[in-house]
Amino acid sequence: MHPHIQQHLAKQRRDQFLREAAAYRLSTSKAPVKGAAVSSPLEHPAFRRLWLGLIISRMGDALTIVALTWFVLQLTGSGLAIGLLVLCFQLPAMVSSPLIGKLLDRCQPHIIMSLDNFWRAAIIAALPLLYWSGNLRLWMVYGLALCAGTLAPATEVGMRVVIPRLVSWKELERANALSSISWDAATLVGPALAGFLVFYFNAPAVLLLDAATFVFMGMMASSLPRLAQARNGELGIQGKRAWLGFSAIINTRSVLWLTVLTLLFLFAQGMAEVAMPLYSLRTLGAGSAGYGLLMSAFGAGSLLALALLSQRWVGRERQGIALAMILFFSGVLLLPLLLIRSLPVALVVMVLAGCAAAPFYVVEQTLTQRLVHEQVRGQVFGARGALNVAGYPLGGAVGGVLLGALAAPLVIGVPALLCIAMASACLVSPTIRSLRRDAK
Repeated sequence: MHPHIQQHLAKQRRDQFLREAAAYRLSTSKAPVKGAAVSSPLEHPAFRRLWLGLIISRMGDALTIVALTWFVLQLTGSGLAIGLLVLCFQLPAMVSSPLIGKLLDRCQPHIIMSLDNFWRAAIIAALPLLYWSGNLRLWMVYGLALCAGTLAPATEVGMRVVIPRLVSWKELERANALSSISWDAATLVGPALAGFLVFYFNAPAVLLLDAATFVFMGMMASSLPRLAQARNGELGIQGKRAWLGFSAIINTRSVLWLTVLTLLFLFAQGMAEVAMPLYSLRTLGAGSAGYGLLMSAFGAGSLLALALLSQRWVGRERQGIALAMILFFSGVLLLPLLLIRSLPVALVVMVLAGCAAAPFYVVEQTLTQRLVHEQVRGQVFGARGALNVAGYPLGGAVGGVLLGALAAPLVIGVPALLCIAMASACLVSPTIRSLRRDAK
């Protein structure tokens, strides 16, 4: 065939794909006309089913954290064994998250998410079944935890891929806020509920209950609609040689900024949280009960903000400025703990700090979803997951080292100042200042 004819046919194919892609984005964005009221994401049946599955599944996750930790403690009586168990759950995600992200872009996300939940149901159910049969060994617990930790990113990354395709563009903030609410509610209620269930029944029975929640989430995920996907070779430069999403992060300045900010914010939270037990014990004289109340107060403030107050932040047009203000108030509202010596006053401060910090993840996640092309969204969020999983434990480790030289209130002051410094960097950066809700 003549070269000019080949070029002409290739141009026709490219133009046809661009027209199809533009028509698909227009049909899925469902953006309301300017001035129209934005409906609730829960009005979409697919998102409603997914959110219900998330609430149940994440409550089950909270049950497992307590029940399995207590179970291993009863088996071994060793704190080192518990630490190793936590590593088995968390570390595999650093490797599997980018790979799963690429798989979510290549395959239907609802299939990947449903298989993940059904497999994890079998993994968690195997623990009590092996225990009751008398065949459970400690190495099996670690092996099954590694398998569960490897699969875990499929649903978390999958959520970030499918939510923008299930709701309209203007509903995206509310949908992400509802997703965060399901996690915060589980974190707030789940541990206490697990403690009572373990006391009245036993840890293996609670693990079996968690397995049932995974089955439910798998059913909800399998009911999600199929998503249109681009054909191989037609994704453009952003879809080529994406290095499992890392190159897309590095080459998109705004996404790189958001990724670094999220990593540092997790680092700051890990540093503050590791100092809280000593702050309660030595500064407030409130012991373990005070520590539990402090963490519950932060969780209650976070849940309150997401449910009632966060729209002031997530609904702002200048999202980069909103992100800076969230970071600023997250730091400023922790600083009073350097001087407070009263538990009731500290609880009020923790509620306010939780309110300030909660919208951060909603805003940065929504911005990233809008900035990244939908056909490589899984790879980008998979790569971000591999990076971010290190932030919280690394912050905890640094906080632990600092506690050897500084008093707990001073260690809490370090992440507070870090958040304020991050807010200042956002205000100085033209990249962050220019981010708006319509970023795409």
